[in-house]
Amino acid sequence: MASYVVMQRRSGAPSRPDTTFVRDEFSFPALIVPLVWLVWHRLWFAALMLLLVSAGIGMAGEYIAPGAAMFFAGLVVSVYVALEGPAWRLARFRRLGYSEVGAVIASNLDDAEIRWFAGRGAPKSVDRPRPAVMRSGVLPPPLPPQSDMLFGYDDTGR
Repeated sequence: MASYVVMQRRSGAPSRPDTTFVRDEFSFPALIVPLVWLVWHRLWFAALMLLLVSAGIGMAGEYIAPGAAMFFAGLVVSVYVALEGPAWRLARFRRLGYSEVGAVIASNLDDAEIRWFAGRGAPKSVDRPRPAVMRSGVLPPPLPPQSDMLFGYDDTGR
């Protein structure tokens, strides 16, 4: 099961709000092809930074440690994009005027949409437990004496 962050933007017209669901977990496509993933999700600045960092790592690797070190440096950058990519998408939506209105846990996007929109029409009443009414003249039993015992160990030195 994955968690989806629900982002909504109210338009000027009195119509339904724009709703977007962002999967908030590690992104395997971003691990495999991070540049394509960033461009696909229109994260232009992050894509430009990825190009610059990759070029910098490539130039430094030619002189410092060619071979396996270059592979591992590229892998580290890809893992970073895969971990932080969903957060960058959420930040992009916030810049576009969306606000975070909730989260849904579902196995895929279709289930997340169904769960979110089905739950939106439900009544918001919550049954809270009410305290028992005390009968007149009857007092509750006294509390037992408190001790300084923590996890079964008496720390008072007795």
